Amino acid sequence: MADNKIRKNRPALPMRLTDGKIRLVAVQVLFMIGVSLILAMLVRLVSLDNVSGAEDVFNGRVWLQILILTVIMTIIMSTLLLYAYYVRKDADDSKHKLLPVLATSVTLTFALALVFGRLISLYAAPLTLCSLLVAALIDKRVGVVTNILISQAFYLTYVFVFGSAKVVESAAALITSMVASIFLIVFIDKANNRLKFTLTGFIVGICTAVLPILINLVIDSSDAAAILMSGLWSFVSVVLSIGLFMIILPVMEFLFRLDTGFRLAELCSLDNPLLKRLAQEAPGTFNHSMVVGNLAELCADAIGENSQLAKVCAYYHDVGKTKNPQYFIENQKGYNPHDDVIPEVSVSMIVSHVTEGSAMLRKERLPDIVADVALQHHGTTPVNYFLYKAQNFTEDDLDKAEFSYPGPKPQTKIAAIIMIADTAEAASRAVSGLKTPESYRAFVRNIIKQKADSDQFSECAITYKDLQIIEDTLATAIPSIYHGRIEYNNNRKDK
Repeated sequence: MADNKIRKNRPALPMRLTDGKIRLVAVQVLFMIGVSLILAMLVRLVSLDNVSGAEDVFNGRVWLQILILTVIMTIIMSTLLLYAYYVRKDADDSKHKLLPVLATSVTLTFALALVFGRLISLYAAPLTLCSLLVAALIDKRVGVVTNILISQAFYLTYVFVFGSAKVVESAAALITSMVASIFLIVFIDKANNRLKFTLTGFIVGICTAVLPILINLVIDSSDAAAILMSGLWSFVSVVLSIGLFMIILPVMEFLFRLDTGFRLAELCSLDNPLLKRLAQEAPGTFNHSMVVGNLAELCADAIGENSQLAKVCAYYHDVGKTKNPQYFIENQKGYNPHDDVIPEVSVSMIVSHVTEGSAMLRKERLPDIVADVALQHHGTTPVNYFLYKAQNFTEDDLDKAEFSYPGPKPQTKIAAIIMIADTAEAASRAVSGLKTPESYRAFVRNIIKQKADSDQFSECAITYKDLQIIEDTLATAIPSIYHGRIEYNNNRKDK
């Protein structure tokens, strides 16, 4: 196919704004104007040093300045939102969260920067905070653009608040915050836990503290103490931004249910209450999920997806089985409850684990994508065993949909990976004769073909090339997981 995707040929639909989209755009515009107005009023009130009465606050010139600042901030917010939509154009699941995340990050940063800039020093303003929050919660590219726009906006704002006498300090603080932000954004994924990132922040703070010192030396080298203090406060600014970031980020992760590298690393911990519950109540499912996690991580890394996110989704994809663990063969110990119920009841117990799991994950406020994968990892595939069993009891044609998972089909590449790895891991335990590399490859290829033939990949962006790479990865990885062992004989006696 021309676009190299597993999709049906569909006629192109004309782009048009529906009533829902128009309302959404209107709400977003009003929201941005409201946030911008709050920021403008905050900036203007901070700039009022001598207030003798209400006329000093509510005169026409003040409101004109607030209006102009509101327009400027609205343009900046609109630019950031448009760029975020462009960068995250394929992430339909989280687009509705872009504006609240941007607005919250910008508002907090501006407010804190104005407070610290006025009470301590302009160099101590934690301007890096906004770009770090945006980079972690939305995208690193959006974080870099946010850093540039917000730093310049604050520079202009500070000159407006405190006058042109602060131009040199504002310029030095602007350059320092931009350089520090870019370095920290680059390392935000490489430092995969909060302690490492904090240590990285200290190093970046020390290195970037040289910049304001050099700038002030060029402008005026007469006041050595002030020059050294500019470097010290710049270091404090970076450390303060990191400290505030570590405090605010978990709150925003929880409120907006977004995944970050830090959050994903924490969710991989086996001390998580949901994973502990899975290990205790459904140990067979727990072991299955751990193996699927390793396979999904390898596949995601091979096709350039977020391997840590794939691992987390795999760990939690079957958590719904804790509701009725005995109905799943990997948790059974001799007794099979399906022997005592009709096929329709068996199917309802089996397929319910996807909806139960998704609900549990949302209740615990795990990232939305983890809950979505739990719901999508079986797509709309039928539970063939019970379909065939029910067919033996009647001569009438059965509705296949009544013996199938409710869906939806995988909406992302990560969900498609989990679907394939989940089926491959479970089936590899039941299929005999898998001894040669060729047999494993044929086994994996058949699983992927069955999913593709049943149209399970039609709603995600996975390509034929991706599927080929996944096939290669699983054909290599599965034999290494289930490798043979030398038989151990307790009665053997060495001579």
